[in-house]
Amino acid sequence: MKAGVIGSVKSTETTIKCLYKNDFEIVGILGYDPENRETVSGFKDLSIIANKLNIPYRGYRKINDIENIEWMAKYKPDIIFAVGFSQLLSDKWLNIPLLGCVGFHPTYLPKGRGRAPIAWIILEERVGAATFFLMSTGADDGPIFIQVPFTVEKEEDGNTLRKKIELSMIEALDKWLPDLKKGIWNPVPQDEALASWYGKRTPLDGIINWNNSAENIDLLIKASTDPYPGAYTFLNEKKVIIYKSRIEKNIPIKGIVGRVLLIKEKQYLIQCGNGLLWVYDIIGTNDLKVGDKLGYNIEYEIYTIKNQLSQQA
Repeated sequence: MKAGVIGSVKSTETTIKCLYKNDFEIVGILGYDPENRETVSGFKDLSIIANKLNIPYRGYRKINDIENIEWMAKYKPDIIFAVGFSQLLSDKWLNIPLLGCVGFHPTYLPKGRGRAPIAWIILEERVGAATFFLMSTGADDGPIFIQVPFTVEKEEDGNTLRKKIELSMIEALDKWLPDLKKGIWNPVPQDEALASWYGKRTPLDGIINWNNSAENIDLLIKASTDPYPGAYTFLNEKKVIIYKSRIEKNIPIKGIVGRVLLIKEKQYLIQCGNGLLWVYDIIGTNDLKVGDKLGYNIEYEIYTIKNQLSQQA
């Protein structure tokens, strides 16, 4: 069976490896080639594995450009796996393969369709699934071939969850691909009554409000960690990015919200709106001290600005 692959990240590479292991003929790989690779969370240069496996490769910026469609169409794939990128495929793509286009989503579809699934799983769902489905004109709404569920543990962050998703993907593909080669094709329609959606997240959404609970801030930091840009706060005029955190429940101390209460081995104990949080793996400052206050005091900042403006008038 001839397969084409489209994607941009580690999950795309995992799909390629599973297809190759299960003796699919991979006829072409389209890999995302952005102007700035650092802006793509978890970017993977798929030309490397394409060259290693001697598979035709083409880079793309806009997947629906006619040149990309014609390039893949000439290889006459039976099936196309579109895994690990955010652009929606046009109807022309859906008509290229003999069988159809297969998409991947790490939520327990039909719940959690849409953007930034890993962050939303950590923040709200706490459960996901390696889900392969038949693509249609909608977003993540096609009938499902296979789902391998996983749970999000208490200390899970974006990095550990990606590894768990990869293992679930491999399990799903190794179970489903042999049946696919035998001609078994029975995707199950999703239950629209159970469907839910999540919207796009941007780096700006990682801002920390220290008035929130330690539990909520901890989840935000875990959902925003590398390869995402990280959750962030401010110390005076500096932007401070925080990649790691853990909740503290045993130390009998309380302070002003946002203030550094203790320092231990480059970890900083911060008072939250409800509870205490250790933060570490910090970028943006090397001189945090006990007593420093993170974030802005909005009323005081407004007062200062208005006072400065009045003096200039």
